[in-house]
Amino acid sequence: MSKAIATPLHLLQTLTHTLNEELQGACARAEQEALKALEKLDRQQAKLRDKLEESEQRLAQKRQEQASKKSIARTTDKLADLRLALKELQGARKDAQAYVRQLRSDTRETLRLAKGLQRLEQQVDEAIERRDNPAAAPRRRRSPAKAASDSSAQPA
Repeated sequence: MSKAIATPLHLLQTLTHTLNEELQGACARAEQEALKALEKLDRQQAKLRDKLEESEQRLAQKRQEQASKKSIARTTDKLADLRLALKELQGARKDAQAYVRQLRSDTRETLRLAKGLQRLEQQVDEAIERRDNPAAAPRRRRSPAKAASDSSAQPA
């Protein structure tokens, strides 16, 4: 048997199916990437908090040992820098969380709208099936009211 000739219906069938798959895949990949970025920020924040804690302990130790003012000043400056970096990282993490929330909302909306593509694909499948198997396609019956009006409109 020879290969079926592609028709506009087949093209529409392929396009809707492919677009639907690509949309679902793209939404999943985007969410995965955003969550990975958020996890990376979480790891960075944990490391920074550890460094901050170590620096605070070093500063307390230097003060207890009555280290030089210069040494205490350097540690204090380093501590201030770490606190600033932590604050910036917390802001970036907050932004990333907002992005993930917005992305999830957009994904839900996109997939809701894409259901129209699924319905279109089903309609195309049915149209191809009706065309390929006309005997299998159910006949449309006229409503009794329409049948009566058609017979009364015809001259006797």
